[in-house]
Amino acid sequence: MTRTEDRARDWWLFPGFELEVVASGFDLPCNIAFVPEPTRNPGDPLFYVTELYGNVKVVTNDWQIHTYAENLLNYAPDHRFPGTGESGLIGLCVEPATGDLFVSMIYEDAEGMKNRVARLAGPGGLKMETETTILDDVPSIRAAHQIQAVTIGFDGKLYVNIGDGMIDSSVAQDDHDLRGKILRMHLDGSIPEDNPDPRSLVFAKGVRNPFGAAWRRSDSSLYISDNGPERDDRIARIVAAGNYGWPETMRRNSLFWWHFTHAPTAIAFMQDGQFPDDFHDELFVCLFGSAHVRGTTPKGKKIVKMALNDDNTAAHSAELFVVYQGEGLASPCGMAFGPGGMYFTDLFGEQEDGQEGPGQGSVYRVKPRT
Repeated sequence: MTRTEDRARDWWLFPGFELEVVASGFDLPCNIAFVPEPTRNPGDPLFYVTELYGNVKVVTNDWQIHTYAENLLNYAPDHRFPGTGESGLIGLCVEPATGDLFVSMIYEDAEGMKNRVARLAGPGGLKMETETTILDDVPSIRAAHQIQAVTIGFDGKLYVNIGDGMIDSSVAQDDHDLRGKILRMHLDGSIPEDNPDPRSLVFAKGVRNPFGAAWRRSDSSLYISDNGPERDDRIARIVAAGNYGWPETMRRNSLFWWHFTHAPTAIAFMQDGQFPDDFHDELFVCLFGSAHVRGTTPKGKKIVKMALNDDNTAAHSAELFVVYQGEGLASPCGMAFGPGGMYFTDLFGEQEDGQEGPGQGSVYRVKPRT
């Protein structure tokens, strides 16, 4: 048995599905985003992966890994998990019309750490040649609660999740502060005139640490995952001018919450036929768990699924779909549906010799068993 096959055996799967490693050797692979309409050319891009400490990798149709962009961070991460090593380059999406990437990260200037969104472009989608700042100068820290998911909505606008910055949670309710908010902007970073306040990028407020985001076609809505303090991690449907309660509560306008923390990261809807019809429109959620724990644990290290009712509540409790059962640090972080199945990143990966180190993260694909 190869080490790649052995890695796949470390995960329990929902009956009727199988798992395969499609790409390995990533250094802290965080989020994954697919080219909206992949070609059949073996050397063309299929999906992109953000590596937490400043690189973007592109995987082509022939499963080869290339470096699209590198050294995007202007500071040196300190690799502390849990702690300040959890921050860096996180959010990622692909613009359908051009193939350009939007990425989110933190950077450092004379005033301290700041949140930033950049647009990356390059011919053929294989190598970045230009980097354009879309949003910056939003206060942050070297920790969690930073700028996170970036998505392009059905309206063609860019939506950005920004955490509350951890230090002063009251900013999530301050309409003049962009932290603790979901932002909506044109692709050049300007304010759409039909925003709730035409003078502000703020689309919704009252979120804490909103890592994941996904668009649901059946109701044309944006959904997010949001991490609670010691309880009440949640899933919420985002509406214009919505207030999601933080710091007073994590339950306001939420459709589902966990009573103890699982650290939800990426979320995705199965809506393009990759799984059997019984799974159509179900929501899948990566539960990362504690930041640096080996082996199995009640918290995180799994992917769950849930169906939603017509009134936008969860039809049942979250159901296990993928669970890590090995002895390493592995835990799912990024996730997206793509050709042939559901893909997820394993941030820490499995070590060949039991030792920690760079370049050990993988991308897996879950697909129906044939």
